[in-house]
Amino acid sequence: MTVSITLKTNHKGLGTTRVAGDEYVVDAVCNITSYTALGEVITASKLGLSSVHAVMLTGSEKPATYALAIELDTSGDYASGSSFQITATNLDGTNAATSANADLGTVRIRAYGLI
Repeated sequence: MTVSITLKTNHKGLGTTRVAGDEYVVDAVCNITSYTALGEVITASKLGLSSVHAVMLTGSEKPATYALAIELDTSGDYASGSSFQITATNLDGTNAATSANADLGTVRIRAYGLI
C-alpha cells in the first residue's frame, strides 16, 4: 500500500478539519501510487478525525481507467467507525477488480466525522 494524504485548503486558506453543523468536514487528496488488492483503507486519523460518518468521492485523476467507490458492508457501514475503504474496478472491458500495485493516481474525497 502506497498512499499519501494531503489536506486541501479552502477559500479561506484553512487546511484542517472544520465544523459543518454538528460534525467536522475535511477535504483531502489521496495519491494512491500502489493500490492494495481489494481496497485501500484510509484511517480517520490521517484526516485529522477520530471517527468517520460519511465520505464522498469528489474527483479522480483517472476516471476513464478506474471506477472508484467507497466500500460498505451489507449493513451500510464502513470498514470501521474510524476508517473507510476505497475500491477500484478496471474499466478495460473486463470490469474486474483492480489488481495490487496499480497506480490509481490522485483521488479527492470529502469526509465528515468527529475530531
